[in-house]
Amino acid sequence: MTAPTSRTDKGTRGFELDLHVTFTRPLPEAQARAALLALPGFTVDLYRPHPNPTGQTSTQTPEEVPGVPSARLTGPLTDPDAIRAGLAALLGGDARYVEVGLRGFLRSAQGQTEWMPWRRNVVLPRADVARVTFEESIRFVLE
Repeated sequence: MTAPTSRTDKGTRGFELDLHVTFTRPLPEAQARAALLALPGFTVDLYRPHPNPTGQTSTQTPEEVPGVPSARLTGPLTDPDAIRAGLAALLGGDARYVEVGLRGFLRSAQGQTEWMPWRRNVVLPRADVARVTFEESIRFVLE
């Protein structure tokens, strides 16, 4: 069974928590999903290298493609302190850096999601998770 990878609420707009996690090294899918359990309740998209980026004939099967280098999690902001604890757990484990913020979106009646650009970026040391505030359109980069 595969988990859904995108939301399809149609004709809505608002703000959702948007997190990008880049791992220290590409992880096998099971290990990447296990690391992301520190932040439960979000829609997860695992980013993988394309098995054939140049369009040439490839001998690699999808199972032979290197692991998951990064992931995106989206969903509602429910408990800021729990999110900070999850970020600290990720940064203390397999994450190289994390980008997090409340991002504006607009979903058309057809289900297409348009994400609004970030107004400002704030770069923090990875140990300063407590300084992350969840202000609309501000992205925090913890590295």
